[in-house]
Amino acid sequence: MLIQYIDGIYVCDIKTSLNKMLYEKYDIDIVLNFTTDYPFIDMNIKCTRIPVSNILNHHTDIPLIKNNLQKILKYIYDNFINHNILICCYDGNTISPTIVGLFLHKYANIPLNMVKDLLLSKNKYINIEYDLNVFLSPV
Repeated sequence: MLIQYIDGIYVCDIKTSLNKMLYEKYDIDIVLNFTTDYPFIDMNIKCTRIPVSNILNHHTDIPLIKNNLQKILKYIYDNFINHNILICCYDGNTISPTIVGLFLHKYANIPLNMVKDLLLSKNKYINIEYDLNVFLSPV
């Protein structure tokens, strides 16, 4: 299932991200893939992998996201006006919406305690079972 949280920013699970029709229909030309080894669709688009496991491991995955969060969010910010971006993870309901939520917190000044409710208003299946502050605290 493809969800648009913000104009130009879409989220889905990794299997949906391999559907060529989505790229054509929504004019997606940038993909952020938050999986360790799932492939990218074979199209002429910008592809970036952030290798995160499907369990969002607190010892490896969260530090990886924390260490790169500002670069990830800036990349989205620098591109979402002129490009449509697809952020995908294993199920489309955990890591991808987390990144969108952190983006909204940083660039739209949405308080962290309101981010989950905002995301839930677009997708009732999101699964963010952790405090988003974990991504913002010092490494």
